[in-house]
Amino acid sequence: MQFLQQQKQWFDKLSSRDQLSVLAGAVAVALYVLIVMLWLPLSAQQQSLLQQNEQAALSLRSVEALAQQYKTLDGGGAKKAAGGGKRNLTSLIDRLVKANNLKMKRFQPSSTGDVQLRFENSPFNSIVNLLNQLETDNSIAIKDLSISPGSATGMVDISVRLSGGA
Repeated sequence: MQFLQQQKQWFDKLSSRDQLSVLAGAVAVALYVLIVMLWLPLSAQQQSLLQQNEQAALSLRSVEALAQQYKTLDGGGAKKAAGGGKRNLTSLIDRLVKANNLKMKRFQPSSTGDVQLRFENSPFNSIVNLLNQLETDNSIAIKDLSISPGSATGMVDISVRLSGGA
């Protein structure tokens, strides 16, 4: 407290022109402190956020390009499978079973690449359509086939072993 009184006495002894100079200097120092303590860190943080935003935008563009490339490759893979190339037998069977509104009771792949399927109480026409699509449209060979009557007219129980074909 005594320090402030001494400063006030010193300030009062100065001429009005010197007092004005001291006040202007104090304002300049206060502004400088505000700039150094507040403005510069905020500006640096803003630049950092802008750089992070640019990096995120680059990553997004990269992901979008990869997604487009994946879609292109996935579409090419489906065309290749339809043309008799190597395909994923599991996904093909799953897609065709769903398309024919059938429900598999058992799906058992073997180490030789064959697949054993079991359908119970399924519509005969849907089963025949599924087998036709597998064999005719997708070159899947039917190795073994066992059909027995189901619990109702037009329904069958079927066990079939398929080979991946070409």
